[in-house]
Amino acid sequence: MRQGHRDLRPQGSAFRQWMGPAVVTAGLLPLLAQAGVVVYTNDADFSLGVLSGVNFNAPNSNQLQLNLVGTTFPVMWIANAGEDSLSKIDTTTGRELGRYRTWFGSGAFSNKGAFSGAAPSRSAVDIDGNAYIANRHFDNRPPMVMKVLAESSIARPGQTGTSTDADNSGTISAAETKAVVNGTGANFDCNATSCESQDERVAWTSTLPSSENGQLGRALCIGTDGNLWLGVFNSRRYYKLSAADGSIIGGPYSVPWNPYGCLVDANGILWSASLGRTLGRMDTTAANPAATATAFNDNSDNYGIALGNGKVYLASTSGLGYREFTPGPNTFTTPGGSKGLSSTGISVDGFGNIWTGPYTTGGVRKYDKTTGAQLCSGPNQFAGSIETRGVIVDADNNVWQINRFTNSVAKYRGTDCAPLGTFPVGFDPYTYSDATGFAARNTTTPTGTWTVVNDSSIGGQTWAKIGWNASTPSGTSVTVSARASDVQANLTGLPFVPVANGANPGLTGRFIQVQARLNANTSGTTPVLFDLTLTKPDLTCDIDRDGDIDSADVSLVRAGIGQTPASGDPRDANGDGKITINDARQCVLACTRPNCATN
Repeated sequence: MRQGHRDLRPQGSAFRQWMGPAVVTAGLLPLLAQAGVVVYTNDADFSLGVLSGVNFNAPNSNQLQLNLVGTTFPVMWIANAGEDSLSKIDTTTGRELGRYRTWFGSGAFSNKGAFSGAAPSRSAVDIDGNAYIANRHFDNRPPMVMKVLAESSIARPGQTGTSTDADNSGTISAAETKAVVNGTGANFDCNATSCESQDERVAWTSTLPSSENGQLGRALCIGTDGNLWLGVFNSRRYYKLSAADGSIIGGPYSVPWNPYGCLVDANGILWSASLGRTLGRMDTTAANPAATATAFNDNSDNYGIALGNGKVYLASTSGLGYREFTPGPNTFTTPGGSKGLSSTGISVDGFGNIWTGPYTTGGVRKYDKTTGAQLCSGPNQFAGSIETRGVIVDADNNVWQINRFTNSVAKYRGTDCAPLGTFPVGFDPYTYSDATGFAARNTTTPTGTWTVVNDSSIGGQTWAKIGWNASTPSGTSVTVSARASDVQANLTGLPFVPVANGANPGLTGRFIQVQARLNANTSGTTPVLFDLTLTKPDLTCDIDRDGDIDSADVSLVRAGIGQTPASGDPRDANGDGKITINDARQCVLACTRPNCATN
């Protein structure tokens, strides 16, 4: 099958064969240079782009497929409950890239405590890298969610850029953040007053109805359709929020447990911790999710929740280390026996191994996914610290411990638990959810991307076509999106536009950035991208500027015979300043479709 795809498209020396025998003649070789066709199809081509969760050599080379070992974005989003902010951390360097206020304020940071005021805690990251943060609200207000864009910006009156590390100190000061102010914008309605972020990366804030005043938003996760599920602890309800604008699109759905952290698996099943001895299950794809809500009782109190290996894992605060739940038989076990410690944070890495964070002693523990045997132990890096909250896996399968008492986070090497340092964040970091998008990208929606920038060297370049060849087994997909600008640095501020295979993307700009996304099915089967082609409408003989040369173009050349063309007229194929039958013949030889057919 691989060879069959190669016969259908240009790849290395096969390019001339694909274009047809006529283009091999020396006289027509310049047409290839003018053709404006860029093909990415072998290892060297794919290496020009940025790979995230995909590769071009395992199990096969000269094609893109999903990695066998899970990964995610090299960014972590930490909720600072004591100061109502969200820190964006580079997980490669540990440097803070930005900090975003989640509630009213613009002055110096001060620690009012993790259990008062807005008190953000749960964060979630979607498959595009955008972050969502939920304010629990201990101030008798309803829970609220805020979306922070990974790259693109939203221009609104009063906005003054985005939070950045302007002094290159590695941390974000209060002066390097943007305020949240009173205003009247409907998209930022926080009940009696309006909370409007002046940071252009903040897309929206969404507040639950006043009936949820003081009920505490303690669970936040992303569904298979990319929308959000917000769990309210005291009232025992879930709401479905639109990822596009934060509007409530479902719920409230009553459940027989207190939501305390959640994740959604590839089948759309929401699994929920409860801060008690109950594991919750709800089918988010059902017409009435509440009717599917089921509680499974256990003999261990739980805190954090993780998914992997077809299992549900719960951090045990009852001294067992962690508990494993197997859907189907619906059984709880303690693999390897009791660990003799209380755990709060828990995660599953790309190899399927389980990580926990002991609550009272700090540090991390790594356990074998099959036997539950401890593989390594990372010592506490915080002097006197005794309150672990989260254990989070990053893009390199290293692990981060979140500790509330130190206003910092610690990094451990994923292979052997070796300490890799501590890094400052805001007051009272309190995150133990999917803060890197690892679960969203590897369990909820197994996915990976390849992103490449092409420089046309021509300002205002129009792009005629983006096409690709792929193998997509049932339930898998390959989707492509793009954005373009005359200034390469401006690309990150623009949204990606979805592109249909073989269609005109409708984009203009010297630089075009294309992103191919590969999505696996629920069984983990990967699609394969064999090639991707960019076409510029600057082909000699491409009269209708649709990115190819066919009989429609030849007809337009014939219709112009006898005319005197302007310089650069694509009908003047031989460049002699006249449109003659020789130009029509040359365009026939240059046809890019078999038999010069239009389709």
